[in-house]
Amino acid sequence: MKTDYLSIIARLCTLLILFGPLTDVHSFDILSCSQLREKSNDVFSSEFRAVAAAESPFCKGSCNQSLGMESGDIPDSAITASSSYVTNVGPRNGRLRKETAGGAWCPKSQIEKGVREWLQVDLQSTHVVTGVQTQGRYDHGRGQEYVEDYTVEYRRTGFTRWRRYKRWDNNEVLAGNSDTSTIVSHNLIPPIFASQIRILPHSEHRRTVCLRIELKGCRDTSGVMSYTIPDASLPEFSDISYDGKRQDNLLTDGLGCLIDGEVGADNYRLDMGNGKGTGWVAWLRDTFQEKFVELIFEFEAMMIFEAVHIYTNNYFSRDVQVFSKAVIWFSIDGETYEEEFLPYSYIPDVVLENARNVSIGLHGREGKLIKLHLYFAARWIIISEVTFDATNPYENTTEEAASEFSNREIPVNPEVDLNLQTITAPGDSQEYLEVLIGVLTAIILLLLLVFFIILFLNRRQKLQSSPTVLKNPFGFAINMKGLLLNLTPGGMLAAETANHVSPDIPEDVSMHESLTMEQFNSPLVSPQYKSTYAIVANSESPKDFKNIEISEENVRLDARPESTVGPSSCSSSPTNSPVRHSQHYRTLQSYSSPTRKLNIAVTPNHQRDVDQVHSKRWHTAPKEKHKIPAPVVSWNIAPSMNKPYKCKEIEPTNIPHQCLRTTEKLGSRTIGEALVCEAVGLDEIISGAPKLVVARVPLCTSDIRTNNAVDQMREVQFLSCLSDPNVARILGICTVEPMPWTIIEYTELGDLAHYLQYSVPLTGTLRPNCNLKALSQSCLLYMGTQIASGMRFLESKNLVHKDLAARNCLVGRSYTVKVTDIAMCSDLYKKDYSDIGGRPPAPIRWLPWESILLDRYTCSSSIWSFAVTLWEVMSLAREKPFQHLSNDQVIQNAEHMYYGAELQVLLPKPTMCPEEVYRMMCSCWRRDETSRPTFKDIYTFLKNIIADYRPGA
Repeated sequence: MKTDYLSIIARLCTLLILFGPLTDVHSFDILSCSQLREKSNDVFSSEFRAVAAAESPFCKGSCNQSLGMESGDIPDSAITASSSYVTNVGPRNGRLRKETAGGAWCPKSQIEKGVREWLQVDLQSTHVVTGVQTQGRYDHGRGQEYVEDYTVEYRRTGFTRWRRYKRWDNNEVLAGNSDTSTIVSHNLIPPIFASQIRILPHSEHRRTVCLRIELKGCRDTSGVMSYTIPDASLPEFSDISYDGKRQDNLLTDGLGCLIDGEVGADNYRLDMGNGKGTGWVAWLRDTFQEKFVELIFEFEAMMIFEAVHIYTNNYFSRDVQVFSKAVIWFSIDGETYEEEFLPYSYIPDVVLENARNVSIGLHGREGKLIKLHLYFAARWIIISEVTFDATNPYENTTEEAASEFSNREIPVNPEVDLNLQTITAPGDSQEYLEVLIGVLTAIILLLLLVFFIILFLNRRQKLQSSPTVLKNPFGFAINMKGLLLNLTPGGMLAAETANHVSPDIPEDVSMHESLTMEQFNSPLVSPQYKSTYAIVANSESPKDFKNIEISEENVRLDARPESTVGPSSCSSSPTNSPVRHSQHYRTLQSYSSPTRKLNIAVTPNHQRDVDQVHSKRWHTAPKEKHKIPAPVVSWNIAPSMNKPYKCKEIEPTNIPHQCLRTTEKLGSRTIGEALVCEAVGLDEIISGAPKLVVARVPLCTSDIRTNNAVDQMREVQFLSCLSDPNVARILGICTVEPMPWTIIEYTELGDLAHYLQYSVPLTGTLRPNCNLKALSQSCLLYMGTQIASGMRFLESKNLVHKDLAARNCLVGRSYTVKVTDIAMCSDLYKKDYSDIGGRPPAPIRWLPWESILLDRYTCSSSIWSFAVTLWEVMSLAREKPFQHLSNDQVIQNAEHMYYGAELQVLLPKPTMCPEEVYRMMCSCWRRDETSRPTFKDIYTFLKNIIADYRPGA
């Protein structure tokens, strides 16, 4: 956290230095855009250009001006046509809103299929054409002709032939007019870079047409004639608006989204709509042997370059980073590159994931071609926009002067760092610079002072606002300060003292190893999806207690010394390294008697820090007497705390080892590892067996063999009795020495959270060539209904799910969903779990307040988690619940309910979620457990909503 604050301060100081000249020292008035561009010629020119270059040389918002057909800025000589019916309706009369002569341009031939007539406008130089307006021949009420449909062709410098324009939806024919006077406008997406435009009337049947037009857009000042880049590594991240050639995985002789003036979002997977795609072009390092991406930009004339600005993504948690370095070559003749290149290195940023403009000074180098080599810093380079600060020295000069200019030699000192520029300020401005530096220094010092004051007050307020012990109406005390201080995203905890304990059965609260890194094999959509879930085996059973005495005054707890276990599993390592570990116990169940003050004496062994801890959860059954006691469970599907245990345990099926062919190791933890196996001949033993299964492989230490074998077998027998279409089955066990494997049902499409993240909502803006799965609102509700169905079955068995989330649901064909319990062992979701108050890692963002603060799990607790899961589904799992809150703030949000209030921060309604469904979610987040609906009610409610929906194959 300290590193993040220092990084933020450094960036604030940098921004102050960059924007200092933008403000008047006395009035602090912000300069306008035009003044900003003028300032780019000042002593801080490179920094200002870095800021100003976030947009293309043309301003996208203002590039919608009339180009001169109506106003007459385009002369008659620049308007030509293939033919005219008579001179009175010649091409010069085809101006929008003009009634001169015959009132429009009318071609000589009637338009039908196969007839080609056109009206051409010469813009003299390359323009960005963003719109077309059309009108028929009104002629003061005498005209009857208009164009129902038309196509657009264009040409610019470097084109040898005319090219047909295609809209974002691949449609070439644009709708025209239905009468002679109404103006019909079309926004061109993507825009056209052209110096000449042709409008061609189109009709399937013979008809007489007349036409008046206006073009919208602005002049292109970039000077780029074309660029050549490698094709993207994935189709959905390609340059979809590129108008050049595509061959041999190379894009040549065209322009596209890299200079269209629009940049993509920080999250590169978000679609911009209207066929614009994501706005990003992505390349994978594995597909380039040279480990760099080559970009070549060709300009219409010789240019003098001051800087290049590359808008780059830096989503480093998804293996996307700004390029590590760039090497730039220049060519004056357009054929050969100069030997002297310009190097640039970028300092990696692993603090902020926002996209940014990377500006590289070019120091007045000249050329007609620029070649850039961008070297990979991670697996992916993703860029959205490339712009140049360049001027054409040939403008307003004679051909002789231009020739002399292009032939002069460029002095280069190879010993000088080409990326540094020394600027000498004029002597008369020395006094101004000294004052400016003094003011900026004072501002920076003031900001630092304010920052440290805020930091001090924030820490003081946090200590004062979080009482050490919360007093509450439940008749017992919670050490809230210890709970918050022990909150880490998968961190280790050394227990020095025990929390207040009720005189009930103790519960194991051991820790997990540190989980701090979210791992993705690829940040983008894989052509063949592979789930990264891992299912691990049970941990050892708790050590025996001795000399336990509980009284009104004192409770003494003497634990046995720590045991040693191997950190690796049987299948992964023949030898085991001894690791010290400790167990901690406590129970937070409510009871009606007054709170008792308990003094706990702990042996020295329990005061030592632990290096590695094994997690095991003990369920405290209700106090009533049962014929069958509740089993000890290590996973999250467990009997409810407030209801009797009534599951009938059955013997699991014995699966031969020969039926399992290991295809992938999903991961491992301190308690075991998980393997994906292909089932070979398993359907002959188990009816309807899936093609893929997951095997839990326990650790093979002597402690586990002696203490955990019986518990593990009871848990497998307990889970084997669960049979429901929407609950993943325990298929059986595979007897392997020294500990049996637990075989669990698996699906080809993997977990629901990952599936939703690489899907898109089914809307009218979906691109035809998009490979992402489109999901409708009804489809999302259909999947949510199946989750409710599976939980309804568990509720009928008085069972709870302590980790119900989209990551714990499997997706099959036809959108079949099954509730499972495997996500807590997946490296993909490490950050979803946090240690709280010395307890095993828990998914606090999905849990109700009573589970977070009281460690109380009932069927009503699962109701709360289901509503959060449904919120994930309707949000396409685009973000975690309470994404803007830290783990500490999530705990404090739960405290409001602990004191009797409602949640201070609620999850917002997803865009695709119906209002009545969101109201149902809110009813699941009520404080009182008894006022929450049941899964039977929720299933009936959702089933009625999707009664008419039928899933696709």
